[in-house]
Amino acid sequence: MPKSEVSNIFKKVRSQKRNALTAVESAHVLAAYGIPDATSQLITKKEELAKIKFPVALKVISPDLVHKTESATVAVGIKTLDEANLAYDTLISNAKKAKRNVKIDGILVQEMLSGTELIVGSSRDAQFGQTIMFGIGGIFVEVMKDVTFRVNPISKTDAAEMLDEVKAKKVLEGVRGKAPVNKNAVLNILLKTSQLLQDCPQIKELDINPLFAGDKDARAADARIILE
Repeated sequence: MPKSEVSNIFKKVRSQKRNALTAVESAHVLAAYGIPDATSQLITKKEELAKIKFPVALKVISPDLVHKTESATVAVGIKTLDEANLAYDTLISNAKKAKRNVKIDGILVQEMLSGTELIVGSSRDAQFGQTIMFGIGGIFVEVMKDVTFRVNPISKTDAAEMLDEVKAKKVLEGVRGKAPVNKNAVLNILLKTSQLLQDCPQIKELDINPLFAGDKDARAADARIILE
């Protein structure tokens, strides 16, 4: 039962007097609801990099660091072992600079995904309560603001309408040689996210960004969950 598995994760976070889940904890929550993500493994020793297949992304996993991009604790497009070794040292150094006495659980080694970058998210509105968001994702989401909202929970019809409401919807249909996005895969993720939010009203904020969508599937590259 996904609800009990997720509840255990939330209890652990609360017991450590935190309200922000780590990327690994967030990925486990998504997995409990059948939301696919990138293949990854957590390493705690630099020597373990010798066993991985490239290209990869590397991310510091720490309960003390919520925004990995702002703290410069993520590196993408790592193609060789030399690059990985350098990135490992740099990321650890950046994490220590970002917060004094930072607790580091390890480095997440994640496969590089490709496709159209989307975002699925949620926040609480003072008037309407829990809302769900969909739009064009990536690092420029706050600049582009090409997103649409619904009050949660949503239906399959709601989800389909959301896909059609973004200004850049032609991107979903395939432009400049890119394959069209598998809309059913994205729609299913919206519905599963809606169910997760419905089951877990203690979620204050949720961001799946970026969600990489291609012609075959859609998978989360990163997720952030904040509890009330």
